[in-house]
Amino acid sequence: MASEAKKKSPLQLLVDVKASEVAPMVVSALWIFLAITAYYIIKPIRGETLQKLILVDNKPKALVLTTIFIGFFAYFYGKVVSRIERKRLIVTTYLIFIGCIGAFAGVMPHANWVTGYIFFVWVSTFSVMVVSQFWALQADVWTKEEGTRLFGFIGLGTVSGGIAGTFVTAMAKGVATWKLLLASAGILVVCLGLSLYILAFATKKPHDPPKPDLPPSDGEPKDVKPPDGSSGVAKPPDTPKASNAIAMVLSSPYLRLIAAMTLILNLVNSNNEWILDKLFSKMGDGDARTFYADFYLWQNIFAAAIQFLLTGPIQRHFGARVALLFLPLVGMLGGSAFLLIPTLAVIRLQKIAENATDYSIQSNTREFLYLPTSKIEKYAAKNVNDTFVVRTGDLLAAGSIEIAKLLLASVGDNGLRILVGANLVLGAAWIVIVLRIGVLNKRMMSAHHG
Repeated sequence: MASEAKKKSPLQLLVDVKASEVAPMVVSALWIFLAITAYYIIKPIRGETLQKLILVDNKPKALVLTTIFIGFFAYFYGKVVSRIERKRLIVTTYLIFIGCIGAFAGVMPHANWVTGYIFFVWVSTFSVMVVSQFWALQADVWTKEEGTRLFGFIGLGTVSGGIAGTFVTAMAKGVATWKLLLASAGILVVCLGLSLYILAFATKKPHDPPKPDLPPSDGEPKDVKPPDGSSGVAKPPDTPKASNAIAMVLSSPYLRLIAAMTLILNLVNSNNEWILDKLFSKMGDGDARTFYADFYLWQNIFAAAIQFLLTGPIQRHFGARVALLFLPLVGMLGGSAFLLIPTLAVIRLQKIAENATDYSIQSNTREFLYLPTSKIEKYAAKNVNDTFVVRTGDLLAAGSIEIAKLLLASVGDNGLRILVGANLVLGAAWIVIVLRIGVLNKRMMSAHHG
């Protein structure tokens, strides 16, 4: 036993990782670290754009435009993902990301309100796509047993990338916005190279044969050549699950519950985020980009601490159901505090706690939910939940924010209290949904791997 321990690398003493898994695990963590770093260089710029170009009271319009765009995007992405092999899909997506950031860098010195809306919609789309696509590939590459051991370490790349990106932007007070955008684009070029390594690893990695008592996954593409002898991936059967990703989610009780949880999460999140934006526009001092960069920096520091100290033990000892309960409970506690003291400092602290929990325990556990699903569900259905459903929550938030604006005009700051009170009711429904997801997840895991 002692001799075996001596053969282990320092990393293997910290993480339950096999020697053959070390390199792809580290590369995966580095990939998501750099991708999130690039995003968090951009995200405070979006906040500055909201305050200066769009204006806070016009945020519901930006949310509506985002939802409309992502609705079309998710539909066509679902069509494409079942017909294109994953390497081409990921490479094409990253090239588009890099090209868009370069274009924004060129127009930002002359930005106006139109540019502001376009940039807001694009950043909102980019934020969910870069994470969703990464974890879809991870869930496809690793088995349930491997994911249980490795996803905690890989997830550290997410929260540490958030710290790195916001630290760069917070320190770059005198740096022009277009220069920060170009730095973000350069980081994504490196991410593209790392993704190619993981794709190569996935191709060479041996996969366990499917269990004989399990039916084949509906619409899952097979790696065979078409009858005409051309190269490529054969198209999946023309079923609703293969041709319509939204219908795929609606037809599955499990995926519907994940969608409902995601919808409420983002409705509550968008409501509270607007309250933060609104109070900063009324009471905040200083540069908007610096305010948002500092806010995101603290959020990500706490997220990293939670991810490192709590996420893994909670998942191992209590499972998905308990892990998913933390975020709604944190939100309800913070909302109750705001009802008593409705200030910028309180909503800032609440949003830091909410986002830190979301980006550690919640997001990491949410990726586990897709381990027992089929390959097409990992890419197409997951993308619907991570893009269209997320932004549908934003769309509902646009309506609730408009109501809150009317209430502000009639009852003053009590309008914000009413909005937070509605969030508390949603939090209770959220808890009920999470409990049901936990039951189904445990049952599906046992059937899929037992």
